[in-house]
Amino acid sequence: MSITRDDSTEPMGQDTARSVSKLLVAALSLIGLAFLVSLLPGIERLLPGTSVTLVALTGAVASLVVAGILLYAASGLAALVRLLLDGPKPLDEHVASIVHWLVVLAAVLVAHWGLAPVFVPALGEVAWIYDAAFLLLALPSIGVIAARLYVSLDPAAEEVADSLAQGEA
Repeated sequence: MSITRDDSTEPMGQDTARSVSKLLVAALSLIGLAFLVSLLPGIERLLPGTSVTLVALTGAVASLVVAGILLYAASGLAALVRLLLDGPKPLDEHVASIVHWLVVLAAVLVAHWGLAPVFVPALGEVAWIYDAAFLLLALPSIGVIAARLYVSLDPAAEEVADSLAQGEA
């Protein structure tokens, strides 16, 4: 009988870490570039025929790209968390899912923040519709996070109690 080492988790872990890191560095780079663009002369000028500035339009595009990167990276971050944790499998799954949905929520919030300067002025008195739309987009993430936190209470409490009991022994 031969014993073979399962190498499938190591490259996947490194590849996942590299991909997620690359995506997060790209998102941070885009945020930095958007800031630099906001410093350019004339960027505060209104686009002809609208109440939108060039900087608002640039920020909206950058926020959509960052939100897209976050959505794309959400599952990779969750996979990375699964690889890094070594607790009970159900608890690790809950934590990974919470990380996934936190990143999805962050993407929704980034999109809301970045698109607001473009859409809110155009909506005028009914700007609340913009907020309501993003609220509806954010609620499922909050719901899943709340559910995962709830179902992870017992396993997390048990893990902490076991760790404390081992420390006393």
